[in-house]
Amino acid sequence: MKLQVNPVYKKELKTSSRSMKMAMIILGYNGLLAVIGLLAFFLTFESGSRYNGINYSDILSIYMVMAVIEFGLVLFVVPAFTSGSISGERERQTLEILLTTRLKPIQIVLGKLASSISMVLLLVVSSIPVLSIVFSIGGIGLKDMVQLVFLVLVTAVFIGSIGILFSTLFRRTVPSTVFTYGSVIMLTLGTLFILGISYLIEANSVSRQNVVYGMYSGPDVGNMILILLINPIFTMIAMMTDQYASSSLLSEILNQFGHANSFVLEHWFWFSILVQMILSVLCILAAARLLDPLKRQAKIKKK
Repeated sequence: MKLQVNPVYKKELKTSSRSMKMAMIILGYNGLLAVIGLLAFFLTFESGSRYNGINYSDILSIYMVMAVIEFGLVLFVVPAFTSGSISGERERQTLEILLTTRLKPIQIVLGKLASSISMVLLLVVSSIPVLSIVFSIGGIGLKDMVQLVFLVLVTAVFIGSIGILFSTLFRRTVPSTVFTYGSVIMLTLGTLFILGISYLIEANSVSRQNVVYGMYSGPDVGNMILILLINPIFTMIAMMTDQYASSSLLSEILNQFGHANSFVLEHWFWFSILVQMILSVLCILAAARLLDPLKRQAKIKKK
């Protein structure tokens, strides 16, 4: 049975893969990671030889630095690629032509999303041999590497689906890009700000009760900490704590702010992945609905 490839993705992939720019970006990115890794190896062994002892746990920090670089690449680059995927077609006046084809709106959205994040995922996959230099020392296994790639994939789809939604919602690329990056900031820093404000309000309320009743109890925001499930940075932190320490470390940190469901806290990584995947599906379906010309015309007629 012949494998059916999304036509939009196939066309975009052919266009991008033929350019010399992609090859140079892959070469530069992996070259930079290799230089960082080799330099960290050199400094670790050099300092160890001077002080008559090599701390092999420092080697694991190389993996963490490279993982953070790749994760940051997704957060900063994916919005730039996806926020102009649909609005760019509209600005070039080619969206109407695309909508007249036999492709369904959901196919167009999925094709644009896949083509937008494929380059970032290609960079991540191509960097696996560079990341695998940590295997020579130990401490990081194949399971940890697969988990990192899976996290990057889910985060890319999550951020990319938000960019696709705004790209469909706005007619111009500039406002779409601004709102996409604003959403990323809201997911990462905004959730922390909301949790911080809630914690301060709760602390103020608890301090008043302590004065009135003469007893002490710490502030507890309760299930409000679950808002961090949509924060990709905390998903990354959960993965790192699972790989470096234990799953209970993150729950101990979060329990300083509030006591939520212990099962969720102990399995934070997988719950956050599930929540972000659900939100991704909702954003993709919403973008496809906004892109559907028949539903858009029916809405105009009702008005």
